[in-house]
Amino acid sequence: MPSYKLTYFNGRGRAELTRLIFSAAGVPFQDERVTDWPGTAKAEAPLGQLPYLTVDGEKIPQSIAYTRMLAKRFNMAGNDELEQVKTDVVVDTVNDLQNAYYLKVFKATENRDTVISKFLTEDALVNLERIEKLVNLYGSEGFSVGNSLKWSDLHLYDVTSIILTLSEDILNKFPKILAVRRTVESNEKLAAYLKARPETPF
Repeated sequence: MPSYKLTYFNGRGRAELTRLIFSAAGVPFQDERVTDWPGTAKAEAPLGQLPYLTVDGEKIPQSIAYTRMLAKRFNMAGNDELEQVKTDVVVDTVNDLQNAYYLKVFKATENRDTVISKFLTEDALVNLERIEKLVNLYGSEGFSVGNSLKWSDLHLYDVTSIILTLSEDILNKFPKILAVRRTVESNEKLAAYLKARPETPF
């Protein structure tokens, strides 16, 4: 079996999707959490940024690229070419929501209440509506695509968990998204990981 090491800060952020995939697949990996940044870690990172994945000693940057590779290895990318592209479409649309959050909320240092309110009523709702539509088109009850767990389900769960910290009821109008979240939380391996994972600043 290949050896895997995931290197990131002591947070969930852009590494949590990868951790969820390893957990769902039951594949062991080294979860390296950098606390001294930049220190020597920045120079050791392939592009001078985190996260990156080391596979059998080879460092791979760009989290979506290597996470897609893992999804294929662990049979969570889609059962055929069409299902794979549908899964990628959902992942990319969830990325739109995640990127808007990081750009507008995570980095905000002034007027955060106003920034969050604007994000929730504009960016978040628009992207959640798009995701709900895609899950309705491509998925079945509790899955974003097809009828088995995909990395799109895990990405959707992870990013909406962030959004829920800003508004507890924002997903009430999106039953398909809520059904996917229930599927993830009811998965035995994922439930164990979610219960045991550490509380972190982000």
